[in-house]
Amino acid sequence: MMITYRSRFLTRAEVWFDNQPTVSPKPVDWILYHQRSRPVPGAKSRGFYTLLIDLSLSQEQLLAALSEDTAYKIRRARERDKIICECCDPHDKSVMNRFEQMYKTFAAMKGLPTLNRARLQSLAAAGLLDMSVAKDAQGNVLVYHANYRDSSRATQLELPSLYRALSESAARNFSGRASRYLTWSDILRYKKAGIKSFDFGGWHPGSDPEMLSINDFKRGFGGQVVREYQCEQILTLKGRVVLSVAKLLSRAKSVQSGRHDPIASPEGEFPRVEVSVAME
Repeated sequence: MMITYRSRFLTRAEVWFDNQPTVSPKPVDWILYHQRSRPVPGAKSRGFYTLLIDLSLSQEQLLAALSEDTAYKIRRARERDKIICECCDPHDKSVMNRFEQMYKTFAAMKGLPTLNRARLQSLAAAGLLDMSVAKDAQGNVLVYHANYRDSSRATQLELPSLYRALSESAARNFSGRASRYLTWSDILRYKKAGIKSFDFGGWHPGSDPEMLSINDFKRGFGGQVVREYQCEQILTLKGRVVLSVAKLLSRAKSVQSGRHDPIASPEGEFPRVEVSVAME
């Protein structure tokens, strides 16, 4: 299945995994292919690593694959912290408003671009967006999950939380346990729905300390690291011009700030950029 939406000056399409693009009712300037098993012929491609969990395993096997630390924090979140995990309706405007509000604070702390709400709404309209939330016993939101989900695979997209805004160690630890419990709740829910695999949305193959800490969070759930491909196919002259200019501006900004990211995209999603998770 393919989704299309307006992104700045261009009409963008996205295709996930090894699905094929469909005919769009309006002209598409460029297509992003997420996490292909092999490069798309004629497209610009880059390697992308992620962590996959096989949901055909029994619940007992999935539980056994958890690290001792992760299993303990999930139990504590459920039994002592009384964390509540719920599904959200992505078609409900009020849900999306609350999600976006938390994302704004989260993105400001992380230096991330603003939320691409049009993208999420397109995923929701296509029945491909799954949203869940973890709350404390008083009903206060701790973390949201927005995941892509089709009939065979679910993958994490955006995981905003206020973890970084918390100054006290105990509060940060509490939030970290809630994040683990919500991830585990998602995994079990997807297994029950017959989905074949759960995807953590990325795995950092480099040496950045913060990203390696996120790897540690993910590794606590077991799974296997796999290499896939992010592909970009520009279809129109307008697309080539706009994206070329945007990339030059992005590169100049990186040089000016003293930060050079050789794989950065002006749209922020080629290749996919991992989002932070709350860690204890």
